[in-house]
Amino acid sequence: MISKYFEKYCTFYLSRYWVNKKKFENILKSKISKDFFQKKISLDQKTKYLKEIINVIVFYEKKGFFEEEKLIEFKIENFKKKGYSMEKMKVFLKKNLFDEELINLKVENLKLDIEIEDKLMEKYLTKSGLLKEININMDKDKINKIFRKLLSQGFKYNEIVKYLREKHNLYDFN
Repeated sequence: MISKYFEKYCTFYLSRYWVNKKKFENILKSKISKDFFQKKISLDQKTKYLKEIINVIVFYEKKGFFEEEKLIEFKIENFKKKGYSMEKMKVFLKKNLFDEELINLKVENLKLDIEIEDKLMEKYLTKSGLLKEININMDKDKINKIFRKLLSQGFKYNEIVKYLREKHNLYDFN
């Protein structure tokens, strides 16, 4: 059983956010430290609560809160809707402390769709409003601006060149 201290906070937090075990552990450690520095808990309580974190994670894991595979799939779908590049997806998933092998597996599964890079670039340009600006008569500066934006979002150079040439007939950029 977990203490009242964790029960109330964990119920609140897990009802609002989807996190994996590692990230949740860090969140609980931060909460304990914050409460200690704000003098809400004593040093003895801090030590006791830090030791209890493992039990809290096991308790909520048994209830099915930390299904990492489903969480990654959900996050990837959200990233696709936003038009993130696969590199940017990897960075965000690593930042959220997901298992690196699982990240690589899920991103490799995305690559099974041959058109995925084009779809992601199209989505990004639509979301950013740049797709409306693209036309055959664009000057070189605007083309380069779009090129640099795509590059800064983590899309690969060769994929951007291919996309701009094949989908929008743009050739005049460096």
